[in-house]
Amino acid sequence: MLQKTISDTIDFEGIGVHSGEVSKILLHPEKENTGVRFLIKGVYIPAHYAYVKGTEHATLLGKEGVSVSTVEHLLAVLYMLGVDNITVEFLRGYEVPILDGSGYHFYKAVKEKVLELSSPARVLEIQEAFEYRNCRAYIKIEPYEGFCAYYRGYVRGMLEDGQVQYCGNPKEVVFARTFCYEEDVERLLSMGLAKGGSLKNAVVIGNGFVHNPEGMRSKDEPLRHKLLDLIGDLSLLGCRIRGKVYSYLGGHRLNYEFVRSLAERTFSTSLASSSVSTP
Repeated sequence: MLQKTISDTIDFEGIGVHSGEVSKILLHPEKENTGVRFLIKGVYIPAHYAYVKGTEHATLLGKEGVSVSTVEHLLAVLYMLGVDNITVEFLRGYEVPILDGSGYHFYKAVKEKVLELSSPARVLEIQEAFEYRNCRAYIKIEPYEGFCAYYRGYVRGMLEDGQVQYCGNPKEVVFARTFCYEEDVERLLSMGLAKGGSLKNAVVIGNGFVHNPEGMRSKDEPLRHKLLDLIGDLSLLGCRIRGKVYSYLGGHRLNYEFVRSLAERTFSTSLASSSVSTP
């Protein structure tokens, strides 16, 4: 398993779902062992759990007084495509553009430019099961030959119980859009969030129906989006994972707490510890 980057610069521009501001980002190729990082106002922010500053309806990273937000969809796509080395530069705004609310447009553009490098990828091989629990919700990981992630939950008024999985096919999750419940819209706006949200970039769920005229892209689209978020947040370990991950009712906060706890338990000093293999 080798490290990867992209062959050429890729740009994205669009509204930030929470800020309501237009953002423009450039994805730059990077050399081996650079890692995934963000560049804003001259500051490089590694895509790493140590720089998480917020998890309120999105993952926020910060360093030296600057921050970038809603990074999870792009990070999920980079992780699924195996891109280890890239700089995401903000030319405008601070929030990754929401686009259509899914990871599809990131996936479509990046997959055509993935470039394999010569150095081995950094891989965390799970040796024994580990679980992090918060009341009913939990995330657990166990040994596995490859990488699989599962999300189990429900969609109020529409799906009582469901489980979705990712085991190597990004098309199973990249199409799934962010969502919210009708009754939560005013609360989000009062918190200064969802200023850029609309039926063009989010699924709004009512009592047993969706407000989007086109409906859902799949009956379990919200669960698949939760799985997309999970993969993006798991990438903040800073390496690839060889293991099987299960999430029950997890969200950004639990994802972060799981990643941090797993890292503290596994890495004695840093990602360069003996628990990380480079096959």
